[in-house]
Amino acid sequence: MRNTDIIVNKFILSNQLSFMKKGLLLWLFVAMSVLHTFAQTRTITGKVTDTKDGSPLPGVSVIVKGTSKGTVTSADGSYKIEADAKDALIFSFIGYVNQEKAVGGAANISVSLGTDNKQLNEVVVTALGITKEKKSLGYSVQKIGADELINSNEHNVIQALASKAAGVQVIGSGGTPGASTKIIIRGNATFTMENQPLIVVDGVPVDNSTNATSARNYPYNSNLQGVNNSNRALDINPDDIASVTVLKGPAAAALYGASAASGAIIYTTKRGRAGATKVAYSFNAAFDKVSKLPEEQHIYSQGSPGATPVYDPGGLGSSSPYSWGPAISSVSGAKVYDNTKEFFQTGQNFTHDVSVTGGNDNTTFRLSLNRVDQKGVVPTTDLQRTSVRINADSKITDRLTMGVSASYVLTEGTKAQNGSNTTGVMLPLMRAPASWNLADYKNEDGSSKNYYIFYDNPYWSLYNNPYKDKTDRFYGNVNTSFKITDWLSLNNRTGVDMYTQFSKQVFAIGSNAVSDYLGQIEENTYTNRNIYSDLILSGHKNFNEKFDVTANLGGNLNQETGQNDYAKGTQLSIPNYYNLNNASTLYADNSSFIKRTSALYYDLEFAYKNQFFLTTTGRNEWSSTFGQSKNNFFYPSVSGSWIFTEIVPANNVITYGKLRAAIAAGGKSPSVYAANTLYTNPNFADGFTDGNSFPFKGQNGMSLSNALGNVNLKPERSVEKEIGLDVKLFGRVNLELTYYDKQSKDILVARPVAGSSGFASILDNAGKMQNRGFEVLASADVLKLKDFTWNVEVNWSMNKNKVLELANGVDEISVESAFTSIGSYAIVGQPYGALYGTKWVRNDAGQLVIGANGLPSIASASGNLGNPFPDWTGGARTTFTYKHITLSALLDVRHGGKIWNGTYARMNNLGRTAETADRERTYVIPGVVLGADGKYTDNTTPVSAQSYYRVYKGDAAGSAVENSVQNGSWVRLRELNLGYKYTIPGNSPIKTVELTLTGRNLWLHTDYKGVDPETSLTGAGSNLTGFDYFNNPGTKTYAVGVRVGF
Repeated sequence: MRNTDIIVNKFILSNQLSFMKKGLLLWLFVAMSVLHTFAQTRTITGKVTDTKDGSPLPGVSVIVKGTSKGTVTSADGSYKIEADAKDALIFSFIGYVNQEKAVGGAANISVSLGTDNKQLNEVVVTALGITKEKKSLGYSVQKIGADELINSNEHNVIQALASKAAGVQVIGSGGTPGASTKIIIRGNATFTMENQPLIVVDGVPVDNSTNATSARNYPYNSNLQGVNNSNRALDINPDDIASVTVLKGPAAAALYGASAASGAIIYTTKRGRAGATKVAYSFNAAFDKVSKLPEEQHIYSQGSPGATPVYDPGGLGSSSPYSWGPAISSVSGAKVYDNTKEFFQTGQNFTHDVSVTGGNDNTTFRLSLNRVDQKGVVPTTDLQRTSVRINADSKITDRLTMGVSASYVLTEGTKAQNGSNTTGVMLPLMRAPASWNLADYKNEDGSSKNYYIFYDNPYWSLYNNPYKDKTDRFYGNVNTSFKITDWLSLNNRTGVDMYTQFSKQVFAIGSNAVSDYLGQIEENTYTNRNIYSDLILSGHKNFNEKFDVTANLGGNLNQETGQNDYAKGTQLSIPNYYNLNNASTLYADNSSFIKRTSALYYDLEFAYKNQFFLTTTGRNEWSSTFGQSKNNFFYPSVSGSWIFTEIVPANNVITYGKLRAAIAAGGKSPSVYAANTLYTNPNFADGFTDGNSFPFKGQNGMSLSNALGNVNLKPERSVEKEIGLDVKLFGRVNLELTYYDKQSKDILVARPVAGSSGFASILDNAGKMQNRGFEVLASADVLKLKDFTWNVEVNWSMNKNKVLELANGVDEISVESAFTSIGSYAIVGQPYGALYGTKWVRNDAGQLVIGANGLPSIASASGNLGNPFPDWTGGARTTFTYKHITLSALLDVRHGGKIWNGTYARMNNLGRTAETADRERTYVIPGVVLGADGKYTDNTTPVSAQSYYRVYKGDAAGSAVENSVQNGSWVRLRELNLGYKYTIPGNSPIKTVELTLTGRNLWLHTDYKGVDPETSLTGAGSNLTGFDYFNNPGTKTYAVGVRVGF
């Protein structure tokens, strides 16, 4: 972008913000001036009870029909809400029949709800924050309650969703504080762009990027090393969330257009209630332990491979990292050290949360303050998060209401190096010989002391190579609603999400991270701002008590800007002084972007006899990222549902039944400036060093990119068809079955062009991919007595992905650059992200062909090593409640999904795994030998233990990566919760006390030989899945908490 364009854009944006500020002040002045010209709102109070025994029902939703205004009943079943005489109140609660009451002249409306033996009238929040009854939806959505998030004891609201929703895969990157979490709904829909869903808080999208600190001229994939960066959903406080709705496909999220082709996660926050001011305080203390590590041998000492074991004392210039030396017990003065056991510590998590709710007849509010202090299992790693949130709603007149939601969050922490990294934690730790004491980590001059001088000692690295980050964030919205008539209203929601993330990576003088060992400083500042506004005209009308029409017609404006400033200083002069002024050589780069979209949309729902529902939506979107030839596209959807039990004679078997179907189109915008031919700084690398790039020796240089711009770019399109059946059996068993077929086409592919053009490729809409799957949701009240209940919930899903087409001349697309021996690819006929790498030579029967040396040989061509995504996933929760005591357990199952265990292969090579301790014998590799007669016979040639583990089971020269790809299946006890809640009668200032005990990942069954298989080397900022190369380990957690209500 030219400097003049940047100046003009900044001027326009500055004036836009100034105009918005002045307009908001003027609007507030006018609103307050008319406050006294309208009558005061009448307050309706009442109590909701169970018809079965008259007991109060807390948590019942009370909504003014045709509006988004509502409240929920308190612990004693009481509520307070503002309404007009012409309004009607809808009372709804899961498992109970809805009731609708006209307000009229009543000041007190109390109702009794009966068990729902006919309908499932659950209310859910859908796209654009529109609230609908679930029975009217023709597509699958899933609602997750606040307690499920809080009881998970996760700080990241994405990780807290693990195993709780069908069709949703949650992938954590590691157990270190602030490590990112990736989420995928119904498979991958694009090759190289974002496959994660849109994140929405109170109707406004928020950024969930995972930003890495990396120089523009770095020639490799920076995600393969560095730290476990945070995804920005980490900034959302779980204690502020009232509910979560998972919109699984384009049919559910079509109104969000090009940003929600992979679905959407809708977070709705808690709001205030009219009545006496209430204060709630909670404290949670959690303690983390490493959940799983590769098993190590502690018998043999450091020593290079060879026919005769020779002890290596380590730390010398000639020392090697191998552990093929003699038995430690045979070496005079040598000791056995369990470095791994001694290295990791018990992590500590302390969370304080306080909230104040209250209000009067006109205004309600909720104010919260949350503080998280976490120390990780890896020494020096930590996380601190402080968040403040206010939600306020006010009825300014009988027709005009206004609400405000605002959050400020400060998130900061210290992270540890990870992955393919000689300055990291796991690489030098898991390779360390059992005869070397890592805790003795520094020499007299303060330099790193290690068994192999080309690795930083992990203790020394943690204390001398820190990575620190700090994020200041503000997000929120202002919403207004004006009731034009009894059935028509105009609503506006304008929101902003803005944050600045600063990170600083230091490598001390002497660190192996820098080739000249003279130290390095990296500073990165990333700023993002998103302004979002919806204006919606909403109407709800009944005709002849049979027809019901609900319509929403609106428009959206959205602008996102971002800027990344990176600076690096090398060759430090003064030790321990980490200021860029201390660097002899400086490098800096800068990038920025601006993206604008606008849209017009509608949502039209027809209902007949409360039995047939038909909904159609459409969104026409204009985007600055589309090609110049066509800058707008239309995203339609049609869905319908039929409550067939309305015509079935009353019975006790099928008490509720619904058939549903939907078809919708979604899309993904090309990345910013993808349609342009850009200038760039060329770089040249050899695969081992960082290579050379411009500026070079004081001379700058730029050239056209080798990718030709394409003015005809259009969004990637996903068309999804879905059918489903929802039934309730015997009045206590709920079952939801869904089948979907999603076809993604016009996927962006770099298509080769003739070299004579001066370019290597052009980005084009040429790819096609398919996802098909089944989802099952089931729940049952197994036992329901006066004081005791037993409930079971199950979710199960299976997704089959296949790449259908690539561009002409393209046989494969690398998802991202990975390792020389293995990568992740999109290949026609294979699932997206398939692991491809070196394989052994086999005969037609699939048997290994063994050479004269007793070892197999590497095939000339790489092959498919497996799909990193699971065949199916499932979750099962069982909950027992006895009076005030609740016991709940969540079982998490993943079947299938391959993981490249590069960690274990290298440890085999080095002689560090437990199985390499069985080395005092020879091995015969199972396979066949090709004879001179052309026939195969069983192999009988023995090989040494070193050859067996280093070549056949490891990653030494001559090895194939095939044997290090393992099954990542698991069965785990994801959560275990025990709670006791007591309501204190009388006039005590303390109203409720709740005590909780929580365990997370307490039990894990898996055949995977590495760390916890819920791992990701590259984290949420990458499309790579199934890579484990010295990843930081996962954790299991023990927690105790208390919640007090005043």
